[in-house]
Amino acid sequence: MTKTKTHFALRKAFLLAASGMMLPLGGTAFAQDSGTAVEEGAYGDIIVTAQRRAELSRDVPISLTTISSDDLTKANITDTTGLEQLTPSLKLDRQGNFTAPALRGISGTVTGPAMDNNVAIYVDGVYMPSTTAGTFDLPDIERVEVLKGPQGTLFGRNATGGAIQVITKKPQYTAEGLFSASYGRFDDVFVKGYVSAPVVDDKAAISLSAYYHRSDSYYKNLRPDSSLDGEESWQIRGKLRWNPAPNLEMLFSAAYGERSETFAIYGTPVNGNTLTRLLDPNAIIPSKPYEAALNDEVAPQKNKSLDISGRIELTLDAGTLTSTTAYLTRDMSNGLDSDMSYSPLGLSVVYFPHTFDQSFSEELTFASDLDGPLNFTLGASYVDGKGGWNPLSVDSPGVANDVTIWSTQKIKAFAAYGEAYFDLTDRLTLIGGLRYSWEKRSLEGNGVFGEIFAPDPGQLHVATKSWDSITPRASIKYEVTPTSNVYFTYSQGFKSGVFNSNNPFTVLFGLEPDVVNPEKIKSYELGFKGRMNSVLSLEMAGFYYDYTNLQTTIITIVGGAPLSVLRNAKAARVYGLEADASLRFSDMFDMRFAGAWVDAKYKNFQDTAINVPCTDYNVPCGTDGPVPTLGGNGTVPFDASGQRMIRAPKFTGTVTANGHVPVGGGKLDLTASVYYSTSVSYTLDQRIKQPSFAKVDARAAWSPDDSGLTFSVYGKNLTNKAVYAGAFITPVADAVHWAAPRTYGVQVDYRF
Repeated sequence: MTKTKTHFALRKAFLLAASGMMLPLGGTAFAQDSGTAVEEGAYGDIIVTAQRRAELSRDVPISLTTISSDDLTKANITDTTGLEQLTPSLKLDRQGNFTAPALRGISGTVTGPAMDNNVAIYVDGVYMPSTTAGTFDLPDIERVEVLKGPQGTLFGRNATGGAIQVITKKPQYTAEGLFSASYGRFDDVFVKGYVSAPVVDDKAAISLSAYYHRSDSYYKNLRPDSSLDGEESWQIRGKLRWNPAPNLEMLFSAAYGERSETFAIYGTPVNGNTLTRLLDPNAIIPSKPYEAALNDEVAPQKNKSLDISGRIELTLDAGTLTSTTAYLTRDMSNGLDSDMSYSPLGLSVVYFPHTFDQSFSEELTFASDLDGPLNFTLGASYVDGKGGWNPLSVDSPGVANDVTIWSTQKIKAFAAYGEAYFDLTDRLTLIGGLRYSWEKRSLEGNGVFGEIFAPDPGQLHVATKSWDSITPRASIKYEVTPTSNVYFTYSQGFKSGVFNSNNPFTVLFGLEPDVVNPEKIKSYELGFKGRMNSVLSLEMAGFYYDYTNLQTTIITIVGGAPLSVLRNAKAARVYGLEADASLRFSDMFDMRFAGAWVDAKYKNFQDTAINVPCTDYNVPCGTDGPVPTLGGNGTVPFDASGQRMIRAPKFTGTVTANGHVPVGGGKLDLTASVYYSTSVSYTLDQRIKQPSFAKVDARAAWSPDDSGLTFSVYGKNLTNKAVYAGAFITPVADAVHWAAPRTYGVQVDYRF
């Protein structure tokens, strides 16, 4: 290859590595009470706080999935990425330290510090800002609530797709605890514990939870002279509950954890497509699932998290006033081998020595409890945060001082909301609410460009912008029987605009700092919820979304080079059907059937671009014609209008069966489940797809009577399906990351 062509290839790799490769997960560059969820009456009557007040799940006119701690245990789910197997229409893909949930086809490709998801995540009522806060272990969980559809009023900040509420255990006034240890394939060790005890009877109680998790890598190393790092994480959380008066409760929580993992580092170029192949014919290039070959400089990603929060709850005759205050930090570092292969001539290694996110938040809510037909919820919230790279660096052998980026994006957000509930008759309820949202963002960033961009020294970019919106929600609910109802809900969602804190190159080419305007969505949903009899509980919903200004990451050509930038796609539409049926045939056997059919398409998404392998003709790959071997991608214009939205499978479903049998002086619990998904596309042109797949999991647990002990064996992905857990499609490589293959293990639990 000529020096000019090599220089072009390196320049392209550097631009994409620094400006976009930390961004996409699959684009073109791509409640009030945190207490116990209880059963009330018959099977399926679960208390939730989806409307910031304790209610039966079936009485809430919102499509939602509630996952209990027992559900998590039976499915052997230990972190948030496993929630999708219990929630049809939810998909959780990852790219390094960043997580982007997709719900009913609504997802984001905009990831990075100070850049929020389309599906909001809350832990104990505290909003988790940024895509850096989406992946964490679940050691002391009471329940998880997945609220589907835009949350126009009560949980409306950056929730165009929905919201995920994680509720952890609250200290109790009776002593209780749990200790658990498991060992599985790949030397997977998971140990956790939870203890709660009273300090002063009915006045003060404390709890302490902790976990430790480590595992070897499930990737095969193609380099015999190097080793692959595994994963290791731990966290400790302490809580203090204080009731100085019968109507006043204070709950203080502090959690600190560390996580070291290699998820984003290990990947496989699809069909061996990586630019390294052109630069070095002798490069070691992975080609099969679970293969990896990396440059020596790549280090595991490390994540440190600190969460401090306080909640004060005052119960009055007219209702409950709640204040929630929180301070959160995330500090991360890691490296990324951009071409997912090994060569002494390696293209580039991206370093993230310090990625950070910080936020302070305060929220006040008042939930009325009046005797008459009218009740209401009022609230206001404030967020002050920032995040960025300090710095981000790109290095390559033989090139000095390649690229270094510093950027900080600051956020100030305010919202005020109200919602009223009026019982027009004993059976008919009307609900209406409004939310006002205001968000201001400012960006300061600089890029220093070395030899590959000489003589440009980099330019400072500074920008500030604010947005506001009013989003309504209106519902009508009719009680068909005392245990069933139908509802219709109209709601709107708003996701704030955002700067691209990852990309200083727009300034390099004389453009304004990269920014996108807010997303907006209108939702129409008709649903049914009911406990039909002592056996069957059923929920069904049909929905339609009108989705505009989708925030996306795309490839565009600037100054003759491909850049990963943010853009608003003009419009999309989504509609679908969901059903969730739980059947309790007896105390010894129950089943759950749940499924979601979603049709999600871009209506108007012109002037974008896609990556096409350089072996195709008429692709600008920096050569005089098509190259003879597969080696990276060229960038060509593309109109995605009419295409299926990325990360939006047409159908997902799960079937779970639980058996409970008295055996040998104890109880034997048997669980088997199947999760199925149709194909999932990670590119606008549907070129990179995860084929349809089914995963089978099983668990057997025996609990001796009156012992508090449980002994169990488990197996996950028993059919050993190779499934994408994320994709990284750039001009440098078609790289995918793999979810775990078949795993199995043993576990022992002790409860008191």
